[in-house]
Amino acid sequence: MQVSYDFSGNVVLIAGAGSGLGLAMTHSCLAAGAQVVASDIVTDALARIEHPGLTWSKLDITDSRAVAAHIKDCAARFGRIDAAVLASGIQRRILVEDMRDEDWLAHINVNLNGVFFLVRALFPEMKQRRRGSILVFTSGLATAGWPGATAYGASKAALIALVKSAAQELRPHGVRINAVSPGIMHTPLFHDSANQDEVRMYERSLGVSQPEDVTPLLMHLISDGASTVSGNVVERRLIPQANP
Repeated sequence: MQVSYDFSGNVVLIAGAGSGLGLAMTHSCLAAGAQVVASDIVTDALARIEHPGLTWSKLDITDSRAVAAHIKDCAARFGRIDAAVLASGIQRRILVEDMRDEDWLAHINVNLNGVFFLVRALFPEMKQRRRGSILVFTSGLATAGWPGATAYGASKAALIALVKSAAQELRPHGVRINAVSPGIMHTPLFHDSANQDEVRMYERSLGVSQPEDVTPLLMHLISDGASTVSGNVVERRLIPQANP
Protein backbone atom coordinates (compact mmCIF):
# COMPACT_ATOMS: atom_id res chain seq x y z
CA MET A 1 0.00 0.00 0.00
CA GLN A 2 1.39 3.36 -1.04
CA VAL A 3 1.20 5.95 1.76
CA SER A 4 1.09 9.62 0.84
CA TYR A 5 2.31 12.40 3.11
CA ASP A 6 1.24 16.00 3.35
CA PHE A 7 4.12 18.23 4.43
CA SER A 8 2.41 21.46 3.43
CA GLY A 9 3.66 24.30 5.61
CA ASN A 10 6.68 22.29 6.78
CA VAL A 11 10.28 23.27 6.19
CA VAL A 12 12.64 20.36 5.53
CA LEU A 13 16.38 20.90 5.47
CA ILE A 14 18.33 18.35 3.42
CA ALA A 15 22.13 18.19 3.46
CA GLY A 16 23.83 16.01 0.87
CA ALA A 17 20.90 16.70 -1.44
CA GLY A 18 22.88 16.68 -4.67
CA SER A 19 22.78 12.93 -5.34
CA GLY A 20 21.61 9.54 -4.13
CA LEU A 21 19.29 9.35 -1.17
CA GLY A 22 19.47 13.08 -0.43
CA LEU A 23 18.33 13.92 -3.96
CA ALA A 24 15.55 11.34 -3.80
CA MET A 25 14.33 12.85 -0.52
CA THR A 26 14.44 16.31 -2.04
CA HIS A 27 12.01 15.17 -4.74
CA SER A 28 9.81 13.29 -2.25
CA CYS A 29 9.52 16.21 0.16
CA LEU A 30 8.76 18.64 -2.66
CA ALA A 31 6.06 16.29 -3.93
CA ALA A 32 4.58 16.22 -0.41
CA GLY A 33 4.29 20.00 -0.38
CA ALA A 34 7.25 20.87 1.83
CA GLN A 35 9.47 23.89 1.53
CA VAL A 36 12.85 22.23 0.97
CA VAL A 37 16.16 23.88 1.83
CA ALA A 38 18.73 21.71 0.06
CA SER A 39 22.51 21.86 0.10
CA ASP A 40 25.53 19.93 -1.09
CA ILE A 41 29.14 20.47 -2.07
CA VAL A 42 28.16 19.60 -5.68
CA THR A 43 24.90 21.24 -6.72
CA ASP A 44 24.51 20.44 -10.44
CA ALA A 45 21.48 18.19 -9.90
CA LEU A 46 19.80 20.72 -7.61
CA ALA A 47 20.26 23.49 -10.16
CA ARG A 48 18.26 21.45 -12.67
CA ILE A 49 15.20 21.17 -10.42
CA GLU A 50 12.53 23.73 -11.23
CA HIS A 51 10.15 23.91 -8.29
CA PRO A 52 8.91 26.93 -6.33
CA GLY A 53 9.30 25.03 -3.06
CA LEU A 54 13.04 24.48 -3.46
CA THR A 55 15.81 26.68 -2.15
CA TRP A 56 19.32 25.32 -2.66
CA SER A 57 22.89 26.37 -1.95
CA LYS A 58 26.43 25.04 -1.92
CA LEU A 59 27.58 23.97 1.54
CA ASP A 60 30.74 22.35 2.87
CA ILE A 61 29.54 20.62 6.03
CA THR A 62 33.10 20.26 7.34
CA ASP A 63 33.14 24.05 7.85
CA SER A 64 31.42 24.47 11.21
CA ARG A 65 30.96 28.23 10.81
CA ALA A 66 29.37 27.83 7.40
CA VAL A 67 27.05 25.17 8.80
CA ALA A 68 25.99 27.37 11.73
CA ALA A 69 25.32 30.29 9.38
CA HIS A 70 23.34 28.05 7.01
CA ILE A 71 21.03 26.83 9.78
CA LYS A 72 20.52 30.33 11.17
CA ASP A 73 19.75 31.71 7.72
CA CYS A 74 17.23 28.94 7.09
CA ALA A 75 15.45 29.52 10.40
CA ALA A 76 15.42 33.28 9.92
CA ARG A 77 14.10 33.11 6.36
CA PHE A 78 11.39 30.50 6.87
CA GLY A 79 10.70 30.87 10.59
CA ARG A 80 11.08 27.18 11.35
CA ILE A 81 12.87 23.93 10.56
CA ASP A 82 10.51 21.00 10.99
CA ALA A 83 12.81 18.24 9.83
CA ALA A 84 16.40 17.72 8.76
CA VAL A 85 17.71 14.90 6.57
CA LEU A 86 21.49 14.71 6.86
CA ALA A 87 22.55 12.58 3.91
CA SER A 88 26.08 13.85 3.26
CA GLY A 89 28.80 11.23 3.18
CA ILE A 90 31.85 9.77 1.46
CA GLN A 91 33.14 6.22 1.09
CA ARG A 92 36.57 5.19 -0.17
CA ARG A 93 37.75 1.59 -0.20
CA ILE A 94 41.25 1.66 1.32
CA LEU A 95 43.00 -1.09 3.27
CA VAL A 96 44.41 -0.14 6.68
CA GLU A 97 48.04 -0.55 5.64
CA ASP A 98 47.50 1.67 2.60
CA MET A 99 45.51 4.36 4.38
CA ARG A 100 47.06 7.80 4.68
CA ASP A 101 46.20 10.22 7.46
CA GLU A 102 44.21 12.32 5.03
CA ASP A 103 42.15 9.31 3.92
CA TRP A 104 41.14 8.55 7.50
CA LEU A 105 40.47 12.18 8.35
CA ALA A 106 38.37 12.72 5.21
CA HIS A 107 35.89 10.08 6.38
CA ILE A 108 35.80 11.42 9.93
CA ASN A 109 35.48 15.03 8.81
CA VAL A 110 32.56 14.46 6.42
CA ASN A 111 30.73 11.45 7.83
CA LEU A 112 31.05 12.31 11.53
CA ASN A 113 32.22 15.88 12.15
CA GLY A 114 30.06 17.39 9.43
CA VAL A 115 26.96 15.61 10.66
CA PHE A 116 27.75 16.66 14.23
CA PHE A 117 28.11 20.30 13.16
CA LEU A 118 24.66 20.13 11.56
CA VAL A 119 23.04 18.44 14.55
CA ARG A 120 24.61 20.93 16.96
CA ALA A 121 23.38 23.89 14.93
CA LEU A 122 19.87 22.41 14.66
CA PHE A 123 19.52 21.84 18.42
CA PRO A 124 18.63 25.41 19.50
CA GLU A 125 16.40 26.10 16.49
CA MET A 126 14.29 22.99 17.07
CA LYS A 127 14.30 23.14 20.87
CA GLN A 128 12.94 26.68 20.77
CA ARG A 129 9.83 25.48 18.94
CA ARG A 130 9.67 22.17 20.83
CA ARG A 131 9.33 20.40 17.52
CA GLY A 132 11.63 18.76 15.01
CA SER A 133 12.94 15.52 13.58
CA ILE A 134 16.51 14.79 12.50
CA LEU A 135 17.61 11.84 10.38
CA VAL A 136 21.21 10.72 10.00
CA PHE A 137 22.51 7.77 8.01
CA THR A 138 24.62 4.94 9.29
CA SER A 139 25.50 1.70 7.50
CA GLY A 140 25.60 -2.05 7.89
CA LEU A 141 29.37 -1.58 7.78
CA ALA A 142 29.14 0.13 11.18
CA THR A 143 28.65 -3.28 12.78
CA ALA A 144 29.76 -5.78 10.11
CA GLY A 145 33.32 -5.44 8.87
CA TRP A 146 34.44 -5.47 5.26
CA PRO A 147 37.92 -5.20 3.74
CA GLY A 148 38.75 -1.60 2.94
CA ALA A 149 35.86 -0.19 4.96
CA THR A 150 37.71 0.57 8.20
CA ALA A 151 37.46 4.36 8.00
CA TYR A 152 33.95 4.40 6.58
CA GLY A 153 32.64 1.82 9.06
CA ALA A 154 34.23 3.59 12.02
CA SER A 155 32.72 6.93 11.03
CA LYS A 156 29.28 5.38 10.64
CA ALA A 157 29.52 3.46 13.92
CA ALA A 158 30.29 6.72 15.71
CA LEU A 159 27.05 8.19 14.35
CA ILE A 160 25.09 5.51 16.18
CA ALA A 161 26.57 6.67 19.48
CA LEU A 162 25.87 10.28 18.53
CA VAL A 163 22.20 9.52 17.86
CA LYS A 164 21.72 7.51 21.07
CA SER A 165 23.03 10.27 23.34
CA ALA A 166 21.60 13.19 21.37
CA ALA A 167 18.15 11.60 21.56
CA GLN A 168 18.35 11.65 25.36
CA GLU A 169 19.23 15.35 25.34
CA LEU A 170 16.52 16.29 22.84
CA ARG A 171 13.63 14.15 24.08
CA PRO A 172 12.58 16.55 26.91
CA HIS A 173 12.30 19.32 24.32
CA GLY A 174 10.03 17.49 21.89
CA VAL A 175 12.74 16.96 19.28
CA ARG A 176 13.56 13.56 17.75
CA ILE A 177 16.68 12.13 16.15
CA ASN A 178 17.05 8.73 14.49
CA ALA A 179 19.56 6.90 12.35
CA VAL A 180 18.78 4.80 9.30
CA SER A 181 20.94 2.09 7.80
CA PRO A 182 19.38 2.10 4.33
CA GLY A 183 21.08 -0.95 2.88
CA ILE A 184 22.78 -1.18 -0.47
CA MET A 185 21.47 1.21 -3.11
CA HIS A 186 22.33 2.24 -6.64
CA THR A 187 23.94 5.56 -5.74
CA PRO A 188 27.19 7.26 -6.78
CA LEU A 189 28.56 6.47 -3.31
CA PHE A 190 28.03 2.73 -3.82
CA HIS A 191 29.25 2.54 -7.41
CA ASP A 192 32.34 4.62 -6.65
CA SER A 193 33.38 2.21 -3.88
CA ALA A 194 32.42 -1.21 -5.31
CA ASN A 195 33.84 -3.02 -8.32
CA GLN A 196 31.59 -4.70 -10.89
CA ASP A 197 32.07 -8.18 -9.41
CA GLU A 198 30.90 -6.90 -6.04
CA VAL A 199 27.91 -5.15 -7.60
CA ARG A 200 26.84 -8.41 -9.24
CA MET A 201 27.38 -10.33 -5.99
CA TYR A 202 25.22 -7.88 -4.04
CA GLU A 203 22.51 -8.01 -6.69
CA ARG A 204 22.43 -11.82 -6.57
CA SER A 205 22.57 -12.26 -2.79
CA LEU A 206 20.64 -9.27 -1.45
CA GLY A 207 19.32 -7.17 -4.24
CA VAL A 208 20.34 -3.55 -4.66
CA SER A 209 17.68 -0.94 -3.98
CA GLN A 210 17.02 2.35 -5.68
CA PRO A 211 17.01 5.41 -3.40
CA GLU A 212 13.30 5.81 -4.16
CA ASP A 213 12.69 2.44 -2.49
CA VAL A 214 13.94 3.89 0.80
CA THR A 215 12.23 7.28 0.81
CA PRO A 216 8.82 6.04 2.09
CA LEU A 217 10.52 4.88 5.30
CA LEU A 218 12.35 8.18 5.65
CA MET A 219 9.19 10.19 5.02
CA HIS A 220 7.46 8.29 7.79
CA LEU A 221 10.30 8.88 10.24
CA ILE A 222 10.25 12.65 9.76
CA SER A 223 6.45 12.81 9.82
CA ASP A 224 4.16 13.25 12.81
CA GLY A 225 3.24 9.59 12.41
CA ALA A 226 6.56 8.72 14.06
CA SER A 227 6.22 11.26 16.87
CA THR A 228 7.24 8.75 19.56
CA VAL A 229 10.22 7.32 17.65
CA SER A 230 13.61 8.67 18.73
CA GLY A 231 17.07 7.32 19.44
CA ASN A 232 16.56 4.36 17.13
CA VAL A 233 18.71 2.81 14.45
CA VAL A 234 16.45 1.50 11.70
CA GLU A 235 18.15 -1.14 9.55
CA ARG A 236 16.71 -2.13 6.19
CA ARG A 237 19.12 -4.88 5.28
CA LEU A 238 22.20 -6.76 6.45
CA ILE A 239 25.33 -7.21 4.38
CA PRO A 240 26.96 -10.60 3.79
CA GLN A 241 30.11 -11.68 5.58
CA ALA A 242 33.32 -11.27 3.63
CA ASN A 243 35.17 -14.43 2.65
CA PRO A 244 38.53 -14.75 4.45
